[in-house]
Amino acid sequence: MADERQETRRIIAEVARAVDRRLAVEVRDLPGGERLQLVLTHGHHHGQIELPVTAVLAAAESTVARNELRLRLKRATDTMLFKPMPDHRIAVKPVAPPGGATTFRSPRGRR
Repeated sequence: MADERQETRRIIAEVARAVDRRLAVEVRDLPGGERLQLVLTHGHHHGQIELPVTAVLAAAESTVARNELRLRLKRATDTMLFKPMPDHRIAVKPVAPPGGATTFRSPRGRR
């Protein structure tokens, strides 16, 4: 059991390093022993995800499972670091034309 926990921590550390070298991961065991809670830290941003132990151990044997684990960590990291664009439409106010003129009409209109 201790070897299994150490192996899961090693795999998670390798995959987290592949996602971002500045990503710190703290692994916590959840009651029941079949799931892990990962606390992700990147600078002053924090996030959490839960993973089944079987999914982490499968990543050691299968490249497909390893990529799925990498994508789950990457998605959590991207969500944690996401900063929405400000809505500039709220701050923009209509500006009156120069000189106070209204709609421009050509003196030579169609007849």
